[in-house]
Amino acid sequence: MLELLSDFRNIIFPVFFVGFFVGTLVLLALSDRELARKAWVGGFILVLVAVTVLGSTLIPVVEMHKFSQPSEEQNTAYEFVVVDEDGNELFYDYRATPPTTDSRSSTVAWRMVDDYSDQERMETAEFYLSNAKEYRSDIESGAYPPPTDLIDPPRYVDDEQWTASTLEEYKEFESIRIYERTLTVNEDNTELESHDERLLLTVDVDDQSITEHEHS
Repeated sequence: MLELLSDFRNIIFPVFFVGFFVGTLVLLALSDRELARKAWVGGFILVLVAVTVLGSTLIPVVEMHKFSQPSEEQNTAYEFVVVDEDGNELFYDYRATPPTTDSRSSTVAWRMVDDYSDQERMETAEFYLSNAKEYRSDIESGAYPPPTDLIDPPRYVDDEQWTASTLEEYKEFESIRIYERTLTVNEDNTELESHDERLLLTVDVDDQSITEHEHS
């Protein structure tokens, strides 16, 4: 069924996106009619069931499906790392760049390595580094998390949040590095067989220098 629907994804996705908001506007106009309210609630429940069964992502209900796509035996991701003036590395906490998550930043990191010009690389690194510094300052001053975090949806990612005690071990951040991380699991996705990582790119924002590391 998924293969059949994939042939029409260029039609289904935009129609659903537009239809969601058009339907909402119609409901607001007919909000005094019980039948209209029941129809919209019923349709919304059907959408939740559909995205759960299909394991697919439909904008704007991107975080409402219960199950993720089946994992491949080998998965490669690209990760940002911040580096302080002594060369100490710290995995990036993507709470510094809302609403970006690690999966979306993985695409940005990949493009920095294989697609972006040096100017685009530097501009992107400056963005991530400046946000990391501001986020770090908020944590160290006690201004994070903000009160709005209480009403935000949970983060469906496996990441580690920076803390004031962790940041005490690091001096001023000055550069961004990108690693390629490859995880290989067994056929039934129950055991990690290998974990490989390679340093691909270093962008030193303070020195305005870019270093491409050899692919081995």
